[in-house]
Amino acid sequence: MQQSVKYALSISLALSLFSGCAPQPTPVKTVTIDPTLPVPSLNGSLSDINTIAFEWKAISDPKVSGYSVYRSSEGNQTLTRVATVDGRFATHYVDEKLTPNTQYLYRFTSKGKENIESTGSETMNVTTLPMIAPISFFQSVGNMPRSAKLLWRPHPNLRINGYAIDRLNVNDQKWSEITTINGRLNAEFIDTDLKDGQVYHYRVRAITFDKLSTEPSEIAKVVTKPLPPEIKQITATTNLPKAIALKWEPSSLEDFSHYNIYRATNPEAKYTYHVKLVETSFTDTTKEDGEAFYYKVTAVDKDGLESPVGSTITQGISLAKPHTPIAYDGKINANGVDLQWSSSNPRIISYTVIKTTKISWINRVSVEINNIKETKFHDSDIKPNTGYIYEVLGVDKDGIRSLPTQGIELVYESK
Repeated sequence: MQQSVKYALSISLALSLFSGCAPQPTPVKTVTIDPTLPVPSLNGSLSDINTIAFEWKAISDPKVSGYSVYRSSEGNQTLTRVATVDGRFATHYVDEKLTPNTQYLYRFTSKGKENIESTGSETMNVTTLPMIAPISFFQSVGNMPRSAKLLWRPHPNLRINGYAIDRLNVNDQKWSEITTINGRLNAEFIDTDLKDGQVYHYRVRAITFDKLSTEPSEIAKVVTKPLPPEIKQITATTNLPKAIALKWEPSSLEDFSHYNIYRATNPEAKYTYHVKLVETSFTDTTKEDGEAFYYKVTAVDKDGLESPVGSTITQGISLAKPHTPIAYDGKINANGVDLQWSSSNPRIISYTVIKTTKISWINRVSVEINNIKETKFHDSDIKPNTGYIYEVLGVDKDGIRSLPTQGIELVYESK
């Protein structure tokens, strides 16, 4: 025990009472000094970071009902009663929740009935121990996908029970504790669910078994891995039969994984995932001629980060149908049917005539006459008093057929 120190300081007879962890003043009471009450004789004290323990010699005088503890506040030499200890046989008191590395003055009295006390003991000058030093080594690992890795050297002080990780809020520039880690030898934490390509600041504090925190470590800066750059130069064809061919510039990613293609039926619709590939080209098939789709392409790295599905939209259209033949006309007589038409579409290389025979009012049979090279057709296979419907359509080199002309209905009536 530390020996008591004589200090020439008087105690005021008007004292404020305090109780609990936060001092709560009670109405001032006048303390009556009874010189016949024995004065506590202190053996000494033991200091810790935020506590000080005291011991005094036991007092057997039955007039003593307990003890009062007087303490100066930090930087103030006026002593104020901060605690009472009940029972004359008590010989110890621990003052808690003090400020580290701070000097305090103490004096003890014995209590009698009501508000009667002895004269004060010798004044003790006691200083709490300094706070444990902060973490000496703290670093971060950046360029990780939506996460930050923090490393530090385990604290050598055996009183350390774990660590608290603080992160700076960029909006209000205030530090907040994001997690605690139990165990002095633990020396790593990975912060997840972060934003892409963002700057974060961290610090770590060592925590003792009795929940004391050291000063924060130096600040570690982390920049998370950015998203891959947007794919912009995308081209799509409009002249392929029932297909759309896409091309784009290769991604500059060093850790490139693959491309994702998204497709929509109109530029304002939701783009849905369509296909995954590693090439910089893709041929999409369509069910219809002249079918249009809108495309977006993204790049994905090996960590699964995907470039923004940005504003670059590319439209592709499969080859449309040729124009329908025009100026369509037909005549029928005993020699057969003569059809003629015209077309200015250079894509058309042949024509098809669709002949429908009306066998009855509900029964009809259609046949196609293909590969007609001229813009006229003669059909000698007709029967008297039978109805026929003729339609003509154009066909290009890819076999894409135009919409048919409006049907011409002809009947040869024999006399």
